[in-house]
Amino acid sequence: MPALLRLFFFSVLLTTVTSLECEICSGPGNSCSGQKVTCPSGQDTCLSLVIETSAGGQTVTAISKTCNMKDACAQLKPGASFDIAGVSGNIKEVACNKALPTSRSILLIVTGLLLLKVLF
Repeated sequence: MPALLRLFFFSVLLTTVTSLECEICSGPGNSCSGQKVTCPSGQDTCLSLVIETSAGGQTVTAISKTCNMKDACAQLKPGASFDIAGVSGNIKEVACNKALPTSRSILLIVTGLLLLKVLF
């Protein structure tokens, strides 16, 4: 029975290790800065997307940084056109970076391993 309990605790700790952190922000222009947040489960990539839209003869550039899935991020290509809710434009820049593990995960792993040592 203790072996099953150890396996359970290890699985929980392994899940914690895969928590990832990305900067989240959006706004006009080519750059923005915001808070780093822990990405939801299944989102393993930080996406930075710069788009250009034209309206009334003016070109507007905007950026968005968020958590995303690696597969979805790979489908975004610079130069690709889009038309969403009557707004058309093109993708100017795409950066898909593997998100970094959160430092809290390391603390939880160490605490969990110490707890396992004490209990078993």
